[in-house]
Amino acid sequence: RCQKTSEDLVDSYFQIAGIHGLPYVRWDGAGPEQPVEVPAGYCQHFTTIITTWHRPYCALYEQTINRHAIDIAAEYKVDREEWQKAAGNLRLPYWDWAVHPLPPKEFYDHSQFSQVAIILPDGTSGKVDNPLLAYKFHTGKGPEPPKDPNFDWKNSLADFPATVRHPTGPNSTSDIDSFEGYLIRQFERTRRDIAALLLKVDDWFKFGTQAAGSGSFTNSLEALHGSLHFRIGRGGHMNQEPYAAFDPIFFLHHSNVDRVLALWQAIHYQQWVSPQNDSAATWVTKRRTLVDENTPLAPFWKSQTNFWTSAQCRDWTVLHYTYPEFDGLQMTDTSAVSEAITRRARDLYYDDNTFPAFSGSIPTAPAAPPAPPQVGFTTILSANFIVRTISGLWSVLTRAGRSTRLSESIEWTVRIRCKQADLYKTSSILIFLGGIPSDGNTCINDERFAGSYDPFVNPYPQGCRNCVDNVNTVLEGFIHITADLIRQGLDVMDVGRVKDYLQQNLKWAVWTHGGEYGRVEDLKSLEVTVIDTPIYGPEGAEIPLIGGVRKHSEVTFDKPGGRVRVLGHSSAHR
Repeated sequence: RCQKTSEDLVDSYFQIAGIHGLPYVRWDGAGPEQPVEVPAGYCQHFTTIITTWHRPYCALYEQTINRHAIDIAAEYKVDREEWQKAAGNLRLPYWDWAVHPLPPKEFYDHSQFSQVAIILPDGTSGKVDNPLLAYKFHTGKGPEPPKDPNFDWKNSLADFPATVRHPTGPNSTSDIDSFEGYLIRQFERTRRDIAALLLKVDDWFKFGTQAAGSGSFTNSLEALHGSLHFRIGRGGHMNQEPYAAFDPIFFLHHSNVDRVLALWQAIHYQQWVSPQNDSAATWVTKRRTLVDENTPLAPFWKSQTNFWTSAQCRDWTVLHYTYPEFDGLQMTDTSAVSEAITRRARDLYYDDNTFPAFSGSIPTAPAAPPAPPQVGFTTILSANFIVRTISGLWSVLTRAGRSTRLSESIEWTVRIRCKQADLYKTSSILIFLGGIPSDGNTCINDERFAGSYDPFVNPYPQGCRNCVDNVNTVLEGFIHITADLIRQGLDVMDVGRVKDYLQQNLKWAVWTHGGEYGRVEDLKSLEVTVIDTPIYGPEGAEIPLIGGVRKHSEVTFDKPGGRVRVLGHSSAHR
């Protein structure tokens, strides 16, 4: 019903999805009729409030779906009170992509679930078109990106009548095998990154944004979220920021992004939004103004005259939802909550693949995910379909004590940095240990593939003021390669040998939105650097301590996209 609402209405699926990008129009009177800067848009990507901006966004969609569910429940002639209760409790589902490689098949397998069975208002059963697979544009095609004679990227997604994932050509359906293959192949890397992010990153800027900082050793939440956008969409709508929110899987993905934010908040409860100067403009905000926890999260109204702020939605329960991990916890006892959620995050995500060279004690298996609450339409979906909840019960396990003897090793990582302006045509920067496969479409299945950085940069920046203003923002991502080095038989503590191996075997390639390899030389600001991070802890410790980042710039000297020699500077400290 939401997807069938007229696209001219402010609470239609089309207009709510359009907040994220195209067609770059004013939403629900948010901001002046003429934007503060032209072009406009509400986008906050690459800023310090990227994750908090999406919190009221998900809540807006959740509340819209909830209203439709309540209206539908009122139409039931059979068991109306039960349907009305279920509708009132309905919350967005989330897909924990660091526990389950694939979402429920109802979200992507059009061969089996083009229609779904439901109970109709008269109590009989019937089938309806599955709204989780795609959004069908009412005009028969998607919104057109803005035209720019200086920008030669050819659009194709505007011609599709519905959203698609992993398309094989113009107007094709989603390629199920490719979709599953990408997500399964990259799953262990996703899980490893989430464990490191939640348990070992305690700085807001390093946690929240992929804008390059100083001293990071692992991916930010924004970078991880961008990689999932690429893996889910790969040439389709989820892969391109201006179109992404039109795909129904967007909110399944972003509900989990918000959940990861909530988990991190609970663990690191003294950290919150770090102020950022020299910000870009949006429909509402001006350039070169301070962005902090009090910046309006436009266009999401808290009242008739004021927008939500990051400070106001720091406690996500004010938006009338929570997550199963928090059920039964006394949220006012922040220290106890931090300990409980740390244990839960460790049990869910941390295993011997997180820091594969660390010899500490590792939990034998991750804890099973919470059972899905039986509310709303979750009863028709797979076992790994979990919703944001209102109530429940949670118990927390304890761990044995630790000894004091230290164990030390090294985590090896490839750091990628590049200006946004050079990434408009780029879906991914691919890392290989060995040669680069000739077929980029199947390269992730090659044993030489070590990972990718997927920056999720707007390929049509002309309509988005924030994107235009951030052209010189340097973005960064990380690919952990320790496990790959170990598989090659290398002792990761032998720094000299590892560096020699990487000088000979570390390769990288650019994959474009056009579905082909691009020229590395075209990314003028690309900088690929090898770093290592000491990891150590008491013998038997489950989670190591993390030392300072050490750069090995000489590994990529004199290579296209590698480090640039600077006379008079030590390569290990740049």
